[in-house]
Amino acid sequence: MQASETQYKMTGILAQLITITSHGNQYLSVGSLTNFFPENSSFQHCNSVQFSEMRKGNFFSFKKKEYILVDNPIEWFKLLKNDNCKKLRLYYQTQEENDHKIAGFVGGGGSWSIECIYKDYSDFWISKWDFDKELESWKVTYEKVIAKHSIINKQYNLKQTKSKLKNVLEQITEFAYKETTENWGGIFEKAKKTIESENPEIDFYHNDLIVKDNYNLENRQLLMSASKAFVFGGMGSWNDMYFENQEIENKYNSLSSELYQFMMVSILCAINGDKIENAHP
Repeated sequence: MQASETQYKMTGILAQLITITSHGNQYLSVGSLTNFFPENSSFQHCNSVQFSEMRKGNFFSFKKKEYILVDNPIEWFKLLKNDNCKKLRLYYQTQEENDHKIAGFVGGGGSWSIECIYKDYSDFWISKWDFDKELESWKVTYEKVIAKHSIINKQYNLKQTKSKLKNVLEQITEFAYKETTENWGGIFEKAKKTIESENPEIDFYHNDLIVKDNYNLENRQLLMSASKAFVFGGMGSWNDMYFENQEIENKYNSLSSELYQFMMVSILCAINGDKIENAHP
């Protein structure tokens, strides 16, 4: 099975979550953004990006309906800043043991949300993607699903996370070269080399994913390494394989699951470890 250009892209859902979190923190810090929406690559297949919450229709109604707050990310950032939001963080929750097998599909691969951190609490927002067949593009709605929750602000140790990702990449690179193709091995090898690269964004599709100046090189190396290793999707992807030899099949499943797990942790670690000093509560 051959690896194709699509294996160099993480899912559009995750890419957009990362982009909104990173650029949102920039806006909260300085109060402005240029060339972000809709220019950023994470919005290229979207005809709308809205932000909503569920509210009661009127005083006498127990039913809630969706209420659109703003119709683009910049206006959402303004809303957050006016409400004294301190910073944005990514939050990830695994859904099942084999998240990696359905990671390339809408709604699969675990649950991601954006944590909006205020002085004493956090709100959590998730994205919903609906395909508009007429326009042949996506309608994205970010919905506030949890309000005034205790602050989580999940953090990981950068050096430990980097070491674990590097280790599993070394193992899966060796496995790929031995049991699959040069192409697959090359993809994992490139992701492994990115951990030490002085220019980690090179050759990555979403090279405008984050506000680079707000992250240390090690954070960017970790993020890009995990992103370049995102080989999980539908037909033709890394997780669309089967080996008749049970021992090889077991190793393939084990390494794939481990890689996916450390990719998710690496993305969280890299993004939630920004260096915007005045974004801290």
